[in-house]
Amino acid sequence: MTSPVDEKRAKALELHLAGATYDSIAQAVGYASKSGAHKAVQEALDDLGNYASDDVIETELARLDAMLTGLWPKARRGDVQAVDRVLKIGERRSSLMAMSSRGEIEEAENPLDELASRRRTAGRPDASGVAGSKASGK
Repeated sequence: MTSPVDEKRAKALELHLAGATYDSIAQAVGYASKSGAHKAVQEALDDLGNYASDDVIETELARLDAMLTGLWPKARRGDVQAVDRVLKIGERRSSLMAMSSRGEIEEAENPLDELASRRRTAGRPDASGVAGSKASGK
């Protein structure tokens, strides 16, 4: 059985994930100020147990988890679009987790996109005319 405090925190987190401001969360859920709403959201994020230490990354991971939860049943039934979205969510989660483990906060290029780009250009001749080599001879 969840306590009223836990329910309030859960509602605050839900609104935060939907993009609400702390002022609007405080008003909607019944906190005295935006700092109370902020504290509740932080505690709710901590309760989720994400491995990321940064609030922005934790929030994005929680949003992705919520999206994944909604798409998973369709993906399991073979809905191709849902499968595609689930895979994209997985890629984004991996990217965020990598940023978190490196301590990066700014938006980074998806490492899977970088790998795909390298694979696409691997067989093309470079400035030296040799496929897959560098002009320096490496």
